[in-house]
Amino acid sequence: MENRAKMQRPEMPDEFIDLEYDLHRVEASRGVLELAVRQLRAFALCLMSSRTEVDDMVEDTLMLFLAEDRILRESDACFAELLDVFRRVHGRAMLIQGARPPPERQYAGYLQLPMPEREVAALVIGGGMTLHLAAGLLKIPAQEAERLLDSLRRRPGSSSLPEWPFLRAGSTDQASHRDGDPV
Repeated sequence: MENRAKMQRPEMPDEFIDLEYDLHRVEASRGVLELAVRQLRAFALCLMSSRTEVDDMVEDTLMLFLAEDRILRESDACFAELLDVFRRVHGRAMLIQGARPPPERQYAGYLQLPMPEREVAALVIGGGMTLHLAAGLLKIPAQEAERLLDSLRRRPGSSSLPEWPFLRAGSTDQASHRDGDPV
């Protein structure tokens, strides 16, 4: 019993609680998270090509993402973290998943690609990202991303892959501007 009392956190005195600040923080985080989730959903649709599957997978990803206490200030960073969680969830799901729904016709072209090429294609061709940014998000060397993109461009039909607009946040770090990434 005594050990249990030591493990509990003491409550914060009311004088240190600023509800208005917390409300503004939650609203700002909600906007950042909403943009990142929309972009994750578009990316996931390129990988999975079934809106039903995508909605379930993005929901699972979001639940795992929100299980950790995160401060969401920049949508680019939020998207990167969500993408990392999604890739783990998606990788595990593909190992145990049985029957899949039929792909949506406009996204079926992505399914013809091996997963590494599909991820690069979804970010670079679909999302319009620079190769450098996509490689960073996928945590692969830029040379590997370039090799995958070259392989993809040699495939017939790669120019007909659907696009989705990746929206960069206005409050991104300035390093990406120096690398030539569009804002």
